[in-house]
Amino acid sequence: MKVILLRDVVGVGQKGTIKEVSDGFAMNRLFPQKLAELATMEKLKALKTEEKARVENTKALEEQWKKLAATLKDAKITVRAEANEQGHLYQQLSIATIVERIKKEIGVALATDSIVVPGPIKSVGRTDIEIKLGTKKVPLAVFVEKAN
Repeated sequence: MKVILLRDVVGVGQKGTIKEVSDGFAMNRLFPQKLAELATMEKLKALKTEEKARVENTKALEEQWKKLAATLKDAKITVRAEANEQGHLYQQLSIATIVERIKKEIGVALATDSIVVPGPIKSVGRTDIEIKLGTKKVPLAVFVEKAN
């Protein structure tokens, strides 16, 4: 029996794939647990349409990421924070602060989960971070200055 998997099934396949399974396995395990549905002609057409839309959406996102990467190339931001005489910050620099400064200085709105920081930023000076754009990472220099 041909089925379309609605979720990943260990030993069978991944979500969205069409698999040939035994009738008993489909009727007793896959269908009752809503892990799969019968692969009818209408559902196969719908699956192909969804896949085509997903591919087009991915291409559009990649174009946006390329433009964003060009904007962020060789970019740098400056953050002012309170620090002691030795240059140690009183409070670790947060990713939300970095995202806010990127939006103010460069004009690009990013999600906090797209920022990759090598470690906590706790001192004045330069720190190189990365911004995830799909499968690529774009470097960004963060300069921390003493605010007092």
